[in-house]
Formats: sequence, structure tokens, C-alpha cells
Amino acid sequence: MRNVIGFAACAVVALIPAAVAAQTTGQRIAPPQAVEGWTPTAPQVATSQTPDPWRQYAPLPPAGLTAGQFKVYPSATAGAFYDDNVFASHSNRQGSWGGLVRPELGVTTAGQTYALEARGFVEDRWYSRFSSEDQVNGAAGLAGVAMLDKDTQLVGRARYVHAHEDRGIGESELFPSFDKPVAYDTFEAAGAINKRFNRWWTSLGGAVSWQHYQNPTINGVPVDQSYRDGYVGVETGRVGYVVAPLTSIFVEVAGNQRNFQVDAFDSHGWRAVGGVLLEPGPNARVKGEAYAGYMFQDYTGATFNTVSTFTYGGALAFLLAPRWTANVYGSRNALESGLNGGVSLIESTIAGRIDYMVMPNLFIGAGASYVADQFLGAGRTDSAISPLASVKYFVNPYVTLGFDYRNVSFDSTGAGVPTYYRNVYLFSVNARL
Repeated sequence: MRNVIGFAACAVVALIPAAVAAQTTGQRIAPPQAVEGWTPTAPQVATSQTPDPWRQYAPLPPAGLTAGQFKVYPSATAGAFYDDNVFASHSNRQGSWGGLVRPELGVTTAGQTYALEARGFVEDRWYSRFSSEDQVNGAAGLAGVAMLDKDTQLVGRARYVHAHEDRGIGESELFPSFDKPVAYDTFEAAGAINKRFNRWWTSLGGAVSWQHYQNPTINGVPVDQSYRDGYVGVETGRVGYVVAPLTSIFVEVAGNQRNFQVDAFDSHGWRAVGGVLLEPGPNARVKGEAYAGYMFQDYTGATFNTVSTFTYGGALAFLLAPRWTANVYGSRNALESGLNGGVSLIESTIAGRIDYMVMPNLFIGAGASYVADQFLGAGRTDSAISPLASVKYFVNPYVTLGFDYRNVSFDSTGAGVPTYYRNVYLFSVNARL
């Protein structure tokens, strides 16, 4: 049962954004993923008795509350933060203390051939000096898996998010004088069928995402964001082959269709990639997947350049040593922007972090992320590098104290585009049952 439950948990956790500790890079919404979370060589319904090496040195979480066939996991996070450049400005930098409160609830249930998990949160964030930046965010997600037989698996997930775009990031960087941060809503749903044929396996799936941005104002005058409103559909097929225990190679072909309220931003495209899939399990030191290949995206608007270039993506976790873990993530996507009335862009992202267990209840971490937005035909590339550091202290299985630091340094090759840097410090306490 571990693998069934594990998939559902990963699917939901990946869909619910973490509490906002500091500004993150690259906030343009990427196309949805239809195929993920498949472990083709592991038992899909049997409960594993093998200790999980990835949790060997981490404090065990609370068991949750039992309500019939359901497990309920309530938690709450409270935090105080300091942002030394709230408006992401090149000059006249203004800082402010702020606070956040974030209640969260998770529910799971499972049987011999199925598992479900739901999770949601609401976050209230406020600033002591600038009430224009106050915001309420939230999300809810549902993920499930069902085994039709020992070699056939159905998976599905859905997510709704209400959030605000950080200043100085994504499209908000093009309009730095919005009266308030831009609010947006997204909904995403995906499903796939996974099938094993001895050492061969396949995954076929589809995903769709919908997004809507509220029109912000500049000095009270609305600025139309309808070019960002619309939906994206993706269809994906993947074929893999198990080359060693817990290790597969695969090829994937995916097509997409994007439709927005402003027709010039519409496009269609595809990608073909090859990669490696590494499953968690006994003696595993690496888990996750990585891939690379080719992508093509053709746009309707005359001001948009066709994208025809390489792509890459994936996420890997490493068990480096008994006290050390590391994570790396990367992606390269064809997207769209409202710059100069509408252009295509290529967004490249790479991120990584490393964590060390100082004591059984004390962890420290450090890392960095880098994102580059290349606006095709506009002679401009925006980039941001963001180092981070964190400390987590587990007072007991129910209470965790945390400190997180993130710096964002933004630069651009565009003429007259101002640079900026920003530091955010977050102190938090999390309580859970």
C-alpha cells in the first residue's frame, strides 16, 4: 500500500504551494503535466516492510486523527517576516515587517486497490507599513490512484489555487507600478493510465489547466490582463524499459493546445524527449526523473516567433550520506508574454538545495535557483538568481520552529530595464496533530 499512498500524497503536495517564505523566481504558469508519479518496478498494492531510507534520519510526523476509514491531518503555521524591498524597486527601496497565518487540513483514505488524498489551506498575509500588499491566498487539491489489476494503474488529480503574483517577477515585472499585486485563479486537472508489460511499461494521459487574472490598476486605471486568461490542454504518451532494479529509460511525446481570450496569444506545439526514471526503494540513493529533447511551439500572432529548440526538465533527490540530502530541479518551456503587445519567450529554470542533519531534531539547508526569460524578437533577456538558507528545529513531533532566508537579484539586457535586489527573512512556527 505504501506505493499507492505515496503517489497520492506526492501528487497533492506538489499541487499545493508552500507557505510563502520569500519571493520565488519564475511565476509564469507552466503547461500542466499529464504523466508523473509512476513506479513501474515496485509493488503497487502490497504494503512494503522495507524501511524508507529517505526518512531514516528525519523525525516521524504525527499519526493524524482517525475518523472511520479516514485519516485527518490538521496543521497551522504562523510566521513573521521582514522584506527589505517590498516593491522590488531599483531605488527608493522600502522595507516592512509582516505576518502570516496559514491553517491547513489534509485527509487520506485507502483500501487494497485504491488511495485518495485531499489537502487545502488558506493563508492570510499582511504588512505593517503597506496595506496595499495585504492578501489572502488559498488552494485545494485532490489526488487518487486505483489499481485495475496488478499491472494496470489509473491516476488522477485536480487542483484549485487563488494567489497573487509577486512584484518584480513574471508579467508583473513589465508593469512595476501596479497599485496592488495581481490576483489570479487557476484550476488544473489531469489523469493517466499506467501499464506494465514485464520490463516494458507505458503511460498515457491528458491534462488541462485554466487561468484567470484579475485586472490590476495603475493610479486607479484598470490594466487589461485578458491576454493571460484562457486554458491549456496537453496530451502525453510515454514508453519505458526497465534496465536495472528501480531504473528505467523512457521516451515521451506530448502535444499541447493553448487558447486565450486574445487570439494572438493562441498556439499549439509538441515536444519529444528521452530520459531516465529512478524509483525509491531499498538501497536507492537517487530518486526522480530527468529528461531532455526537442520542443516546438507555433503561435497565431504576427509578433510571436515560432519556438524550435531544445528542452529539458526533471527533479531528482539524492541521499548523499546518512546526514546529507540534496534536491535539484530544472525545466525549459516555451511560454508567452505581453511585452511589446505580445511575444513568445523561452523560460529556463534550474534550482537546487542541500540539507544537513545537525542533530536528530535540527536540520539546516542552503541552495539557489536561477531563471532566465528570453523574449524572442525583443532583444531582451531577464534573469534572476535567488540563494536561500533555512533552519528547522523539531521541538517535538507536533511543533516545528523554522527560519528561512531568500535573496532575489534581478537583471535584464533590455534597454532601460531597472535591476533590483531583495531580501526576505521568515520566522515561523508550525503545529500539527
